[in-house]
Amino acid sequence: MDASRPRRPTLADVAALAGTSTAVVSYVVNDGPRAVSAVTKERVEQAIAELGYRRNALAGALSAGRADLIGLLVPDSANAFFSELARHLEGAARQRGLLTLLGNTGYSVSAERDYLHTFSDLRPRGIVIATISDSPELAIDCPRVYVHSAPAETASPSVVIDDEDSAAVAVRHLIDHGHTAVHCITGPTDFGPAGRREAGWRRAMRAAGYDTTGLVHPMPFDRLGAEEATTALFNSPSPPSAIFAATDEQAIGVLRAAALCGLRVPEDVAIIGFDGIREALAGSTRLTTVAVPLAELAAVVLDALDGGAPAAHVLHATLSIGETCGSHADDGSPIARPTSG
Repeated sequence: MDASRPRRPTLADVAALAGTSTAVVSYVVNDGPRAVSAVTKERVEQAIAELGYRRNALAGALSAGRADLIGLLVPDSANAFFSELARHLEGAARQRGLLTLLGNTGYSVSAERDYLHTFSDLRPRGIVIATISDSPELAIDCPRVYVHSAPAETASPSVVIDDEDSAAVAVRHLIDHGHTAVHCITGPTDFGPAGRREAGWRRAMRAAGYDTTGLVHPMPFDRLGAEEATTALFNSPSPPSAIFAATDEQAIGVLRAAALCGLRVPEDVAIIGFDGIREALAGSTRLTTVAVPLAELAAVVLDALDGGAPAAHVLHATLSIGETCGSHADDGSPIARPTSG
């Protein structure tokens, strides 16, 4: 320990200065469970003020069998969607008198299970999990709510987005711009939102009568990995002229790859993402994207922890028109791009 750093006053320090026992100090600090005479209480309060003693709220909560905490587990808080999810959830939790503990699972099932055990030992009000696993639930002794993704078989509440329907709307928008071969950039696996969004892409393409063979490209979720993979795609013999990306992080990687390859957006390649992160909605190039209502999502998640929301809650996302999908008429409808030849 750094000897130059002042030691935090303890309950014993307060008791010594007040001339009483630590048990009596505890009764004063915690307002019970036993009564303390007015004279003794005044001495204890004076000692607390003189020493600058501050109650350990977590220790008190644990001894009482509860803690004003929630845990949040996300795959990667460096991903802008999950960092914004954490920011909204933390803000909403503070309004309810709760603090948020954040854990990054790194897309690791074992790390997710370790965090669940550790957070559960702190006896929080509940744990919010953006899971990456469809495995059977781990038994823990506190409530949990799944957000963004959830196992197929769960008795716990979940709050997710209408990913498939919203993706289909986005892809139909590209089709209405005249694109007949909309490529889909999805995640490394088909679990969770990315898989549902790919399903929405397939539905829209097939409804329009277009073939999907060879148009699906699994890529990393981070923008640097997506940029590298999409650069190779743009340099292939048949580069795409329209891309639906399952996440905004991937879509931003596509934008960077297009710039690197000298492609104009949307003239040479049209792009739509999904999530509605701030950088997509208000960046120097506004991305056309499916925007997730994160503030509403955070509120519903906390309601679900308190038992005030349906067991399975689906929120609706909206298509936000930016500058990356093509030209639009005055009424906002897509203008089909000119066909060559």
